[in-house]
Amino acid sequence: MSLNMKKIFLLFSFFILFSKTVYAQTYQNIDIPCEVQECKTELGPTKTRWYKGDGNKKRPAIIWYGGGPSNYVVVDNQPINRLIGKFDIIMVASPFELFSDQRTRGLPLYANDENLIFRMRQATEHYKKLLNKPIWLGGTSSGGVRVIATISGKDRYSDNYAGLIFSTTYVSRIFNGSPEYLNLESDIKYEMNLPILVFQHARDMKPHQQPYLQEWFTKGLAKKNLNKTELVLTTEGDPMITTNDGGHHWFLFNKEEVARVVEKFIMENTK
Repeated sequence: MSLNMKKIFLLFSFFILFSKTVYAQTYQNIDIPCEVQECKTELGPTKTRWYKGDGNKKRPAIIWYGGGPSNYVVVDNQPINRLIGKFDIIMVASPFELFSDQRTRGLPLYANDENLIFRMRQATEHYKKLLNKPIWLGGTSSGGVRVIATISGKDRYSDNYAGLIFSTTYVSRIFNGSPEYLNLESDIKYEMNLPILVFQHARDMKPHQQPYLQEWFTKGLAKKNLNKTELVLTTEGDPMITTNDGGHHWFLFNKEEVARVVEKFIMENTK
């Protein structure tokens, strides 16, 4: 093979590899005004980004809360990023960074802030009117704590969603060297009736989110829910990687599997 042919072959191979990792993204940044006392107007509008789906009216939309500090609107690094272009996906940023703190039982600090809850609910109402389709609410890690905060209390706010998705949720704090389960679901003071998916990598060993803790979390949610509540432990990716370095926590090695799991659950539970 000539040198030029080798270059062409390498370029073609790179294109094929690259094309498998790039997904069509059509999105619109939408700042939702928050001009009332309930949301601390000095923090400005609520930042959101709407990644537009394929136009299929039978597919619901997904509002997604990111993990970590949770103050961003980029979906690319999220577990569900392989669903970009299939579903309408709305990222809702926190107006301030969330951090783990002992004052909040080891939960991300401010995840239960009343002003943040107001903004998250306001974003739901905005997109319900804009899209006129059912909405699923989901989040990963600290984003899962925000999901609980959004539907907490006694006013049955979960009725505003077609379903809930929890990804490797932050459900414990480390106390005396061991995980202490936090019973997040106890903040929901009513009986829900909607499909709920909890998913976690079977080899995610991060202390606050280990699989056995997600099993407890799923059972706790099931006691609050009349509908299907299901835990899926994903398994794909390098079987030798079992550390708590965050690789499996972020599903870096099996996002295609996550996409299949989430899409299947949503479509099987869409009326």
